[in-house]
Amino acid sequence: MPKRRRLSRALPIASLVALGLVAGAAPAEAGTKAMGIDVSRFQGAIDWPRASASGIRFAFVQASRGSGADCTVKPAQCGPDPYFATNRLAAEASGVRVGAYHRAFAGGATATDARADALAEANIFVAAVGSLQSGELIPVLDAETPFTGMTSTSLRTWIRVFVKRVTKQLGRKPMIYTSALSWSATGNTTEFANARYPLWVAEWGVSRPSVPASNWAGRGYWVWQYTSSGSVPGISGRVDMDRLGKRLGKLTVH
Repeated sequence: MPKRRRLSRALPIASLVALGLVAGAAPAEAGTKAMGIDVSRFQGAIDWPRASASGIRFAFVQASRGSGADCTVKPAQCGPDPYFATNRLAAEASGVRVGAYHRAFAGGATATDARADALAEANIFVAAVGSLQSGELIPVLDAETPFTGMTSTSLRTWIRVFVKRVTKQLGRKPMIYTSALSWSATGNTTEFANARYPLWVAEWGVSRPSVPASNWAGRGYWVWQYTSSGSVPGISGRVDMDRLGKRLGKLTVH
């Protein structure tokens, strides 16, 4: 979830929240002090021992991105992330807890098309992850704009199909990464919050994030991505950084 892909989203969120225009987005308490990052192929090779020594306790690592031609931002850089396996092993060997995420490029104006697209992306993600190991973090669906040609109904169908497929194949409910602005495209539904899918919320440059879907049906967030401009030893350039909203053990596969 690198900076180049979300500047168009994150800045409007702060503006909209300040004006009170993001419906159902409730301020949440600041996260815990445990520091984490999320990375992908865009960071290139990472020196995980250095990152770990700097205090990074957890990392979400991109396992896959879109399903190919539907990836409108970087169409040649979709599908399985070529750095995933290396990042997964090296981070864990350095004492960093790792979770896999899929950066979705949801599509499909009809329920049938949305279902087919969601299954295609879920299958790529599951194949890349293989299986979850004890001590790893739960998997993640990165649901953010663009949602090309989708209605709120077809987008909800897409997310529903994806998370159910991943739950069935990997054995754990995935966490959903989104922002108040992106989630508004679903109609700000509380369906997934009520079904107890954990939330990873993104909002930068604020002291507390705005949480969609009525503070995620009163449950709040599990992880908060609080900046896209972090600096971490062992990683070239800027990196997304995260704080926990719940204990790390709640996110861990046992």
